[in-house]
Amino acid sequence: MRAGARALARAGSEVHVIAPGGSLLDAPRRDASPTGGELWVHSAGGGALFGWPGAAARARERPLRLLAALPFAAGVAARRASIGAVDRAIAHWIVPSGFPLLDAVRAPLEVVGHGADVRLLCALPAPVRARIVRRLLDRDARFTFAAQASLDALARALPSPLASRLAAAAIVEPPAIELPPVTERARALRASLGLPPGERLAVVVGRLVAGKRVELAIEAAAAAGVPIVVVGGGPEGQRLEALARSVGCRARFLGVVPRDEALAWIACADVLVHASAAEAAPTVVREARALGVPVLACPSGDVVAWSARDPGITLVRPSAEGLSAALRRL
Repeated sequence: MRAGARALARAGSEVHVIAPGGSLLDAPRRDASPTGGELWVHSAGGGALFGWPGAAARARERPLRLLAALPFAAGVAARRASIGAVDRAIAHWIVPSGFPLLDAVRAPLEVVGHGADVRLLCALPAPVRARIVRRLLDRDARFTFAAQASLDALARALPSPLASRLAAAAIVEPPAIELPPVTERARALRASLGLPPGERLAVVVGRLVAGKRVELAIEAAAAAGVPIVVVGGGPEGQRLEALARSVGCRARFLGVVPRDEALAWIACADVLVHASAAEAAPTVVREARALGVPVLACPSGDVVAWSARDPGITLVRPSAEGLSAALRRL
């Protein structure tokens, strides 16, 4: 999202981003990075609900955080009014950003489906799901999906006539990504591990939740004799650390780190292991490939299609045995 906003500003547009966090008393912040146009960030509150690792996870952890949704919605409305007329509105996340937060904007609307919002929409009762999509289509919204898998999943969950309308109004385009220079940092991190010359290093980056199946990567690394760095945090952290000890895996758990550091860990590794069970268009896989790092991935979402045209992505059956065999072949 940030990369896309900066790209619009660099192309000469005046871009206003309404973001969760902060307070309505905060003055808009001008982003100094883009050249050509301008990029302003407006805080809309709601910080208790939004942030890493996502609103849904934060709400499950502490349900009272859902109370922040109302002041955030009010904050979005206030910021929208303060910005005034716009030529175009882009709503990242179909719900709640496209509907209901930006539904009333008097400008062409582009709604971006990222994955989690599509899963939420598909989990809603069928009449509610159809009403939201129909409302957005009736106001001529354009849909952009980060993954073909997300568009397909939503289309399957709609009545056929509505699914056809959605397909006609939708395109698939993964969000832009920005990669800061991390080469020197990657060399330093690799050196800090003290690995013998020629030893391979695997890395896993993501939330430590059951659906990411990080245990498969740990068990595979142990069986293949490959050290592994695990970047990310989550409720499965302690269990995964205990598993690594029990299977004799040389694992280093870093917890949550800044994005630049996470990218440097990817860049210093010989392979990224991505064993997730359910993904749309995983950014970490795209980042690894942009950094020239091979990826071992279990089939999920658009990764299957990517692997068909990118020899640097190897699909592996979702088991520790399959991953360990692939690691040995590196």
